[in-house]
Amino acid sequence: MKILQKIFLVLCSMAASCVFARDDDLPKQLTIGLIATTTAEDTQKRWQPVIDDFAKYTKMQVHVVVSADYNKIVAGLKSNTIQVAWLGNKAALDAVEDRQSTIFAQMVKKDGSRGYNSVLITPANSPIKSLTDILADKGVYSFYDGDKGSTSGYLVPAYYAFAKNKVEPERLFKKITVGNHKKNLQAVIDGQVDVATNNTEELDRLKKEAPEQFNKVRVIWTSPLISNDPLLYRKDLPAATKGKIEEFFITYGKPKNPASQPNLLQNILDLSGFQHSTDAQLKPIADLIMFGLLRSNMYDASLSAVQKQKAFEDITIRFGKLSTTLEMARLR
Repeated sequence: MKILQKIFLVLCSMAASCVFARDDDLPKQLTIGLIATTTAEDTQKRWQPVIDDFAKYTKMQVHVVVSADYNKIVAGLKSNTIQVAWLGNKAALDAVEDRQSTIFAQMVKKDGSRGYNSVLITPANSPIKSLTDILADKGVYSFYDGDKGSTSGYLVPAYYAFAKNKVEPERLFKKITVGNHKKNLQAVIDGQVDVATNNTEELDRLKKEAPEQFNKVRVIWTSPLISNDPLLYRKDLPAATKGKIEEFFITYGKPKNPASQPNLLQNILDLSGFQHSTDAQLKPIADLIMFGLLRSNMYDASLSAVQKQKAFEDITIRFGKLSTTLEMARLR
């Protein structure tokens, strides 16, 4: 009986040490990756005070990698040179599909909104008043598109604005330039382009910080709601580390976290904080990507009927597995 009691006490002690991990058990350093929707310098400036609070809270040395190239942040997560990241939903799906990273939180806006919208914009003095005007004049207008890793800058308009109207941007516009939210917005303000992709987050920020510039922009198309961006971490981080990361971000901006400074969040896309989330928030994005791939495959004149059938099977198998994974995440 005494032996059983000793074993029981040892097991309890082991369990307690796992649940109540000490700060000593956390890694000494961590790298956070951030997508630059404006410039790398501007993004780091807005995030750095929160990152500094995170470093103090976790007692870790925190490095930051900022890039306008979404693939660079995703690659960093995959190679473990980045352990935590802010990504758009499409780029997050690439990271999640690799099975090495997972979503743990989602941004929450100050106004409580559950998401944002992709938009197509033109100069305010442009003769273009709607998407219909563009669709009616093929080969006439220039277009600033977004990075292919961008949800609102590329994926959503590619599907809702163009694919659903049975037109490819390459066949619609006379010239296409790939930029990002910052470059696209400035090109429209300067009158250097006819049409560009952007989103309501960037326009809200512009209206607040530079209303005279905002008045030079016209929105001609707005997408359905897009879920707010997620935060991810690598799955192989120690449980204690993941717990500490979640604890900081989920409580940041709330009274229970004395380290938080709510006013700093407003500088990052006018946020009020973060809430728990899972990979399940990516399901609508996965459906859009699958549709786009199937449609491209269908209209690819370079492929034979046999090749198209093989590609169709590969795409449906891939996204069937991915869809199951994302749906299972709802049970977490």
